[in-house]
Amino acid sequence: MKRFAIRKTAGLMALIMAISLLLPVIAYAAAEVIKGEYNPTTGKTTIVLRVTEDTYTSGNFSDYQSVYFTVYSSAYIGTYELAYRANYANDGAYYYVLEQELPSLKGVTGSVYVDVYNPPGKTVLLDTYQLKSVTDGGSVFPPGGIYVPPATVSDGVVKANPDGSVDANALKKALESGSATVEISGEVAKLPASALTEGGVVTIVSELGSYELPLDELNLEALAEELGVSIDGLTIVVTIAELQGADRAAAEKAIESAGGEAVSAIVEFKLEAVAGGQSVEINNFSQFVKRTLNLTGEGDNLVAVRITGNTVNPVPSKADDEAVAIFSNSNSVYAVIDVAPKSFSDLANHWAVKDITTLANKLIVNGTGAGKFEPKRDVTRAEFAALIVRALGLQASGAADFSDVPASAWYADAVAAAAEYGIVKGDGTGKFRPTDKITRQELAAMVVRAQALAGVEVDLSSTEVAALLAGFKDAGQIGSWARAELAAAIESGIVNGTSANTVSPTATATRAEAAVMIIRLLNNADFI
Repeated sequence: MKRFAIRKTAGLMALIMAISLLLPVIAYAAAEVIKGEYNPTTGKTTIVLRVTEDTYTSGNFSDYQSVYFTVYSSAYIGTYELAYRANYANDGAYYYVLEQELPSLKGVTGSVYVDVYNPPGKTVLLDTYQLKSVTDGGSVFPPGGIYVPPATVSDGVVKANPDGSVDANALKKALESGSATVEISGEVAKLPASALTEGGVVTIVSELGSYELPLDELNLEALAEELGVSIDGLTIVVTIAELQGADRAAAEKAIESAGGEAVSAIVEFKLEAVAGGQSVEINNFSQFVKRTLNLTGEGDNLVAVRITGNTVNPVPSKADDEAVAIFSNSNSVYAVIDVAPKSFSDLANHWAVKDITTLANKLIVNGTGAGKFEPKRDVTRAEFAALIVRALGLQASGAADFSDVPASAWYADAVAAAAEYGIVKGDGTGKFRPTDKITRQELAAMVVRAQALAGVEVDLSSTEVAALLAGFKDAGQIGSWARAELAAAIESGIVNGTSANTVSPTATATRAEAAVMIIRLLNNADFI
């Protein structure tokens, strides 16, 4: 395509070019050549076309799938068809880049121009630009040939490019304050690991919700080594994607079976380390990671749930008018559902009715049948393990290592999860004693360990422990293994005395007492 031969009229062209060079440059027009250089010594040429997002997405998408750059001086030099290239400008625009040696430009001393045409195969002139002559042999591009306009950060917010890529410099700058927000227009955020080495928290925000990623959960060096690259070659990919098709239908069926209705999108949260076509998925964390889901409907009794296959399990959450914050130490599929409120006929005027009803409405406690809760009934160790695991939304990665917990038992998974996260430790003989009634000191110890897992630790000196327990005349009944944890439970408001001067450490705990301690745990952790 010899555009020069078709349109060249020397006098008119000279006049047009002269006028165009005198006009002020309007930064960031809809489609504009924003950089053009050539080196007459080497022929090295760099040209960059910027197309704004609204221009790119308006009309027929194929209009901007590729463009033509036609380069000419006193003679036609060449026409180059270029497709959109990912950029790291952090501005949501689309860039088309030519960077190569053009032998015909070696030794050229006159003016050199580029005409930009779109769409492919047609003759719509977008822009004409006079290339600048440089003689230092340099380039406006870094190694790899990807254009990097100056990245901008506003109040710690970095906007990802349409493909999810994020400018490393902008992200690193935002993280100087300890936290950064990355806004994405699609399903993924591609975070360059080189920008994450100083730690902090990165919050990914999409139209579905958000994912608050604590960077201390990422062992970047180990991940890079596993994938056979340096940290500079590693990308952390965060996915916030709404389920579609058969997966969505299965999740909706599971929610319906649980007696609920989704009032948010059903979303998969995923975290991967990616390099060179390989990836490592990161599923579990040492702490509870916050996510949010934006509400798409209304309900009187909202519950955040994790959906695994056809199983729906509650996870800690807090709701406001527009979104629900979810706290979980694993990645999975999550949704917010509305469920019918629960009530129990035997709780009328009971001192714990509010707390028990709250937990029932969160799908954490169940009744015993016939519309009753039986608040005075004793709780077994297995029952309380299951209760605390449901309250925190924990999952086991393997079987329980106790000789008296058969894999077929209804509580096997719950005990395994409680043991895996250090909430239960067995009796020292390899047994858990699942059917034994739980004592108040055992219950207190389990709740304090669960509270520490949720990030709320009560660190008491031996002197402080002794002082807290000194006021109870039955303190001598407390097991030596339980003294520090029972004192921590008293200090944090988990456990109260059974009277002004008794704590009843070896007394069995009731279903009502267990429920109240769970509520206090969730309140202390700000999980409800």
